[in-house]
Amino acid sequence: MMVALPSASGGSKVFKCDTNLLVSIVACVAGVVACASAWQWQEATYAAQEHRALVGHSIGNHSGVTQALCAVLCLREGDAQCRSFNYHDTGRTCQLNGARMEEFPESLVEDFDFSYYGAQLEEPYIDLPEFHTTPSASEWQLVFKGVAGNGVKMYDMWTAATWDETTMGVGGSWRDDSLYGAWNSGDLNIARVKLSLCDANIGSGAELIFDGTGSDVSSWFSKDRLISNPWQDLISTATNYFSIYGHPLEDRRFFINRRYGNCVGDYGWLVVTESNSHFDCEWDRSSAKYPYPIILYSRTAGNVQWHKVITEGTDTVGRADYLTIHIDVE
Repeated sequence: MMVALPSASGGSKVFKCDTNLLVSIVACVAGVVACASAWQWQEATYAAQEHRALVGHSIGNHSGVTQALCAVLCLREGDAQCRSFNYHDTGRTCQLNGARMEEFPESLVEDFDFSYYGAQLEEPYIDLPEFHTTPSASEWQLVFKGVAGNGVKMYDMWTAATWDETTMGVGGSWRDDSLYGAWNSGDLNIARVKLSLCDANIGSGAELIFDGTGSDVSSWFSKDRLISNPWQDLISTATNYFSIYGHPLEDRRFFINRRYGNCVGDYGWLVVTESNSHFDCEWDRSSAKYPYPIILYSRTAGNVQWHKVITEGTDTVGRADYLTIHIDVE
């Protein structure tokens, strides 16, 4: 597999998989695909042209995504014939194209805000044993994908009576209203529910599986329904919050928290922070780089001090790019 990154001096520069510089990028692509079991794994070569963009061939736009996730989104759009993408690093903007510059050289224009990436698909790569723990698409059905940093509250997207693509489908967020409605009305026999966090920085994230028997769209997310989770102490440790509803005064949702301690003493496992509506701590405060909603989770074997996302970065507190919810129907 080869992936191209922009060179420091401009023009194009292609790196191979065995280059140390590319290890994290390759793992990132594989990890993101593993988080969405319905996506097909593919390989591609991406060659970059800095300060260029292909215009007039757009088939989709996504905001608030990383460069690596933009490449994955292009691979995912295989049926739409995504052939290249334009990426704005500062604005984290991804523009998918249905053509390449080789086909339409006149469409490649100078644009100092973007870099152009042309893709050439290779043969699908199947031998990925480290990612075979995810059940097949026939077992897991994707119900929801909520993207971090897109400015839309994830709790509102999940709980809305109907999905509004115009206001909610920002940056790739998505919900299957048919599955969602049938689940909430009790028309589906849910066996299991899976919540996955996709962190492009490390190529994986966290995965929690719940017993979905007799659940609705809110009740499945509870401690007594947990079947598996990545943290050794979650079952045995007391929690002050464990629900999708979370702590609305602080706008912290999908919240699994151990305790509060005046911000620097706050400990937990998972939180989606939507705003600074009441008293925002430094650890869940938004920035130009990390706008709301913010998905934080423990990357350790147990609960973590949330403030370490400030003092230690993402080594102990991960920042997920998006959150997905799948169901396994009996």
